[in-house]
Amino acid sequence: MRESIDNLLGKAKNRFLLSNAVAARAKQITGGSLPYINDFDPSNPIITAIREISSERVTIKIGTEKKKKVETLLKKEEKVEKKKGLSALDRLSKHTKSKPAKSGK
Repeated sequence: MRESIDNLLGKAKNRFLLSNAVAARAKQITGGSLPYINDFDPSNPIITAIREISSERVTIKIGTEKKKKVETLLKKEEKVEKKKGLSALDRLSKHTKSKPAKSGK
């Protein structure tokens, strides 16, 4: 059974998420996890992972733990910047290089 890339991309939000999911599932299979499909390839865990995702035996979800960590870090950063008295414009411009002022000569 040959899986089409269009079918696989429909299972994930983007190709990077798909490749990470395939790699993670292949690592689980290599570590001893039993395949969820009958037509698995014992010599190639990546093909097995692709077939599992294609047949919807494995679903791809974005972890909420990482999302919560990012939100928490952003809130902490905002609090620090508010304590420093930085405006939104200052926060945006703090990563840009400023050119030195030209002298009147």
